[in-house]
Amino acid sequence: MTEHRGEIREQIAFWEARRAEPAKGGGEQPRQRVVTTPQKIVHPAGWTAMAERRAQQRRMRQRQRQAGSPLVARALAQTAVRASSGQMRAIRSPVARPRPGPGPTVEIPRRSSRLQARQRRRWRRLLAALLGLVLVPAGLLFALLGPAFRIQQITVVGTHNQALIAQIQQLGLQGQNLFLVDTEALSKRIAALPLVATASVERDWPDRLQVIVSERQPVLLWKTAQGSYSVDRSGMVLAAASSTPQAGQLQTVIDARAQKVTAGIRPGAHLEAAEVSFAVEVFKEVPVLTGISNFTLRYESKIYVSNAGPSVQQLQTVSHTTFVIVSPAGWVAYLGGPDDVNPLANRLRELQQILVMAQQKGLHLATIDLRFGLNVAYTLQP
Repeated sequence: MTEHRGEIREQIAFWEARRAEPAKGGGEQPRQRVVTTPQKIVHPAGWTAMAERRAQQRRMRQRQRQAGSPLVARALAQTAVRASSGQMRAIRSPVARPRPGPGPTVEIPRRSSRLQARQRRRWRRLLAALLGLVLVPAGLLFALLGPAFRIQQITVVGTHNQALIAQIQQLGLQGQNLFLVDTEALSKRIAALPLVATASVERDWPDRLQVIVSERQPVLLWKTAQGSYSVDRSGMVLAAASSTPQAGQLQTVIDARAQKVTAGIRPGAHLEAAEVSFAVEVFKEVPVLTGISNFTLRYESKIYVSNAGPSVQQLQTVSHTTFVIVSPAGWVAYLGGPDDVNPLANRLRELQQILVMAQQKGLHLATIDLRFGLNVAYTLQP
């Protein structure tokens, strides 16, 4: 019988008990123990497999320690013991292991700090959402109905015309909520004012409104039976002459047409831009070419009768408007209008030549008609 007692060679020995042989003398001799040491240790196959499994498990544990786990504070839910200090490695949630015997797999319930943290985060999000549902409508109601965002002041930039500034400030905007003001529609409304060329509106938080305007510039006065009005180059009737700051520096066109025609001329109305530009050019060029500066420019409507056929019933009346220069010397020059074929510069040169001729010959002119191109006609005073 042999027995293994360890891995060290010195500790492995074989022994056997031999039955005592009878002595030659007839007596029985005592048994002897024989111990021998093998030259090579031979491990059993089962013991070698178990040793390899244990070595593999040790290597796996060592690799896990080297990879490391995050150190977290000890928790009562994990250790079941309240710790005053110290850290421990994070405990991963256990994986359900199948039971060795027959039957369904059962997962062992365990308290988890991660599950509790996830539940706390879910409750916090829910409370934050409920709080937002309450605070957002309350903030909107405060912004729309509260007095903090009511318009208290309107600032007008781009003009020094006090009449225009007062007109904009009296549009009824004070007290309105600054959030509800439609700045685009308000800009169009202000730009429609006769004195305003362009306008833009900006919010100046929390309770101010800034209006930026560019003002129309008058170029002359247009006088009718109802009164005198300033007009810009585009033909817009701006304001009464009494409300125009620079009215004393502007030339005046006297509209001598019928009252039923001129009744519609008031601030906000439109005249023909070509007629306004024609009058401005006359006031500019006549003093240069003729040396006459204190003349009067009238705008008249003339009615002519033309034959549309051989019979009297076919007579046709035609109305033409014309600008008329009334000289302090007593003569009148009919210039026509902006639609004539002959340019205004040519007509004014013809006027200059006739005035020079009359001065040289000592003629007293009564009328000069420049409306028919090269066919200039003039009459003399009696």
